[in-house]
Amino acid sequence: MKRTRLLGIALVTVLLLAALSGVGQARVNIEFWHALGGHIGRDVLVGYIDEFNESQDEVYVEPIYQGSYLDVLNQYRLAVQAGDTPNLVHVYEIGTRLMIDLDSTTPLQPFIDESDLETDYMVDNVLNYYTIDDQLYSMPFNTSNAILYYNKDMFREAGLDPESPPTTFEELREYAELMTGDGKHGFGNYNFGWYFEQLMAVQNAEYVNNDNGRTAPATEAVFNSEAGVRIFQWFADMMEDGSYLDTGRDGSALRAAFVGGNVGMRIGSTGGFASTYADIGDRFEMGAAFLPAPEGVERGGVIIGGGSIWMPKDHPQEKLDAAWTFLEHLASVESTGFWHVNTGYFPVDRRALDLPDVQQLHEEFPAFRTAIDQLEASQQTYATQGAVIGIFPEAREAIQEAYEQILLAGVDPQAALDEAADEVTTAIERYNMQMGF
Repeated sequence: MKRTRLLGIALVTVLLLAALSGVGQARVNIEFWHALGGHIGRDVLVGYIDEFNESQDEVYVEPIYQGSYLDVLNQYRLAVQAGDTPNLVHVYEIGTRLMIDLDSTTPLQPFIDESDLETDYMVDNVLNYYTIDDQLYSMPFNTSNAILYYNKDMFREAGLDPESPPTTFEELREYAELMTGDGKHGFGNYNFGWYFEQLMAVQNAEYVNNDNGRTAPATEAVFNSEAGVRIFQWFADMMEDGSYLDTGRDGSALRAAFVGGNVGMRIGSTGGFASTYADIGDRFEMGAAFLPAPEGVERGGVIIGGGSIWMPKDHPQEKLDAAWTFLEHLASVESTGFWHVNTGYFPVDRRALDLPDVQQLHEEFPAFRTAIDQLEASQQTYATQGAVIGIFPEAREAIQEAYEQILLAGVDPQAALDEAADEVTTAIERYNMQMGF
């Protein structure tokens, strides 16, 4: 009897182990390529995914850092050619047109329609950017816009009201002059094409024709308009004043100068807001404000930045379903609140604003509300919806080269932008021919 009991126990143990083994084998692994480096990628994203993996035993997500946004896009194009794509890929907003034209991903709308995800609560500006032909193609993720960071202590030292940041180009130039001296600069900037796009949208000015490529494929660059010239003339004037610190294409150098208390104002992404606060510590009091607009120009608004997550389609259905499980979790109210609190990225779901952690953050640090308020105050136009062109990385490079010609070589802003526009228009024409538009 005793031996029979022991055999019974052994059999139950074997069956239990087999069952557990079966559960382990049933777990679906998915690869997630992303472009978030530094603290946000290494600590926040990886920690978030670790918690997701530990919370259930059906899906295991493997985050794979592939470098910058452009690196990820280039790696993905190679993967498409090789027929070896990841299950999820993180692409910056300006890759939207190319990702659609590659025809290598599945729109998310069918998954949304069969799920409990309520997109009605997602921020309109965000949905509008990633919705093409009435379909949401990718899941909004780390959504940002550009705001004005400023040093309230430097404002006070210059006799400026720290609660009244500049609202126009002209005011910002005036404030920058007052804060410049003793090795400090009133305004600092680095050469990043996204800031130019934001300052165009603030003026409600479009980047390319055909309603920013939204109502028909764009055929021509139009950023060499009066609005574009204003931006670079503004920069050039401050450079001439001596109030402008240019760190070239080195965003880290600008960040270090600002955190060190040597720059009074800078334009920056909301995505780095939390980490900037942490780095400043008690050195000085930081403020945040809407991006300024030129005097006499009706304000448009800002364009979302950051990235979204796409689902490549050439995978078994169980992989697609597993990828959707993670995306649905990522888009939950709690998750969007978590990302806002820990990074400064915009909470994609408006209900996250009612979460206790988010409300506590905004009460303690009101500046975290700035990006939210700025986005909500933006007009809904084709300019603020953002341009969609398949050669956007090349367009940004052309703008950045124009920036260098103007600020470093003294080239006339109109001439530099005309040259950039011709270059981008040629690239658009070549792309449209390749795609059969």
